[in-house]
Amino acid sequence: MSDRSEVPLCDFPVQERVRVRYSEIDGQNIVFNGHYLTYADIGVTEYFRALGEGQPGPYFHQYGTDIRETHCEIDYREPARLDELITIAARISRFERTSFTFHCGIFRDSTRLTDIEISYAHIDRDSGQPTALPGSFIAEVRRFEKRTPAQD
Repeated sequence: MSDRSEVPLCDFPVQERVRVRYSEIDGQNIVFNGHYLTYADIGVTEYFRALGEGQPGPYFHQYGTDIRETHCEIDYREPARLDELITIAARISRFERTSFTFHCGIFRDSTRLTDIEISYAHIDRDSGQPTALPGSFIAEVRRFEKRTPAQD
């Protein structure tokens, strides 16, 4: 178990509340596991909206680059159920030279339901090859975050 489960809701700079819809539940009347990735995508989108762009693509296009998801881990703790209000919380937890990692937490009030970690490679749009993260992006995120992201 990583330390991501120790990050309280108040340390996530982006928090978006949504209601669990009927189409998101399974035969057990809980949110189907794959929908948590959709929730995480909402968190990532809202994070970039808070930085000034509604999607990560346009944000990185200013640098002639893009991002590509390379890894995802999900820790399920408690299920979300139909019609519950849940909070999708997002933060950037780590920078590496050519990649960064999002941590998305799903909460029902203060109860942690799920932690999702998604790593993104930063790539040149023309070649598709990994390229160094722009220093201005790292600086902007560091100013925005409540908890300083780790950096390798």
